[in-house]
Amino acid sequence: MPTVLIIDDSPTQAASLSALLLGIKVLQRSSDSLKKWKLHPEQVDLVLIALILSGNNGFECGLRLREFGFPNIVLYSDCPEGTDTDWTRAIGLQGLIKLPAPRQLLRQQVLSFLDMSMEGKEHGKRLAS
Repeated sequence: MPTVLIIDDSPTQAASLSALLLGIKVLQRSSDSLKKWKLHPEQVDLVLIALILSGNNGFECGLRLREFGFPNIVLYSDCPEGTDTDWTRAIGLQGLIKLPAPRQLLRQQVLSFLDMSMEGKEHGKRLAS
C-alpha cells in the first residue's frame, strides 16, 4: 500500500487532505515534529507539504527533506503566488497543488503525483537488478 506523508501545521487542513486519500496509508506531521521524527525516505512514497508553515516555509522543509533523500515532494497552498510553481521546480520538487480545488480534482492531482512516484520506484528497481 502506498504511503503519503502530509506535513502541515494546521491539523484541520491535514485531516481534510487525509480524508481525500482513502485506501492510501497517510502519515501526518507538523513541521516542528520533523526535528524529533526519524526520517526514512524508503517508508514514504510521496510527501505533501503546506507552503506556509509556522517558523519556516514549505520550500525550506522540502529542501531539507530532499537532503534526507526523499525524492517525491509536492507543495500545496491556498494562496500561491505566480512564481511559486517556478520556485518549486527550480529547487527540484515535483510540483505545486493549488487549493482550494474541487475534492475530486484534488484527489486526482495527488494520485497522479503518487503514480509518478510509484513508477519511478519500479523503474529504479528494474535498473538495480
